[in-house]
Amino acid sequence: MRERFFLILVICFLGAFAVRAGGAEAAIYKKGFSYKKLPPAVKRQMKGKSYPVSGAKISLSGLRIVTVRYYNFKGKKRTGTLIVNKKIAKKTAAIFYELYKIRYRIERMEPVDKYDADDEKSMEANNTSAFNYRTIAGSRKLSMHGRGLAIDLNPRINPCLRNGKTEPSNGKAYRIRNRKKCRGKYKKYMILKNSKVVRIFKKYGFSWGGDWKSLKDYQHFEYKNS
Repeated sequence: MRERFFLILVICFLGAFAVRAGGAEAAIYKKGFSYKKLPPAVKRQMKGKSYPVSGAKISLSGLRIVTVRYYNFKGKKRTGTLIVNKKIAKKTAAIFYELYKIRYRIERMEPVDKYDADDEKSMEANNTSAFNYRTIAGSRKLSMHGRGLAIDLNPRINPCLRNGKTEPSNGKAYRIRNRKKCRGKYKKYMILKNSKVVRIFKKYGFSWGGDWKSLKDYQHFEYKNS
């Protein structure tokens, strides 16, 4: 009887920290929030899209797939995935757990490969995403997304304002960052200065593009303490 009880305790203890899923061991942060090495199927999906066939400065083994729960714009519970640098995998799970607790709404969350790694298409769909091996717009420098150290949150309603342009183009209604004046349908989910969303990301060492002076990238959070 004692042996059986001890065995149950061991199984519960191990299960609280890791589960076997898709051939890869997943570390559990909280129920519904975990991270693990990229499964073979995900690697195949990425190659030639969000990950180059050759010449990448980061290996696929240096990335993790993070699975989280979130509330969509209709208040329904959904499960999404983000691909990030292994250095921030646990932090990402923790951040989205806190966003889940405050019921911050997210329209959708899919790897950019679902959009053929086309950043504009992903943003137009208001898709929350992270890793995409690409350069900074207008330069040859690898972006923080290309290192897996940046996350774009609800990009359509939190657009990037650069040189008078709105990215994505269908986010123009959200150029006005005052909820009383903005006419966008989902203005209550805009990320504003000193909001709970910004404070949560900063708590885990991220900076916010909405604080930048040269341009405003309201969707963008990046981790530089690496």
